[in-house]
Amino acid sequence: MKIGIPKEIVPGETRVAVIPAMVRQLVKAGHEVQVETGAGELASFSDQEYEQAGAQIVPDAQKIFETGDVIMKVQPPAEHPALKKDESELIKDGAVWIGFLAPLNKTKAIQNFVQKNVTAFSMEFVPRITRAQSMDA
Repeated sequence: MKIGIPKEIVPGETRVAVIPAMVRQLVKAGHEVQVETGAGELASFSDQEYEQAGAQIVPDAQKIFETGDVIMKVQPPAEHPALKKDESELIKDGAVWIGFLAPLNKTKAIQNFVQKNVTAFSMEFVPRITRAQSMDA
């Protein structure tokens, strides 16, 4: 399975969906991981750290969205400043989205996901219980 980690595009967001230690675990489990150039920079993770963990560094977000079986992000889909399209339009048909979704505010993204048969896991709906604490953002 190909897992894509695009760079966060919302101004002020310093988190990244997957850190190099998790990339190492995903690769060990047999997954291919693609990380957009600079995705971990604001979270103090270099591209080199991701490469050393086994990820492929990809220079553009469009390739990640078009080829990833699973897309992992922190922020909900937003209009990509360079591509001038909403991230929900870029994701490939049948892919999986894992991240915040803001489904009540991002109705267009939800419609795009339905049209593209995307399975979305909205992290804001993970219950705040002890067993799920490791899932907190």
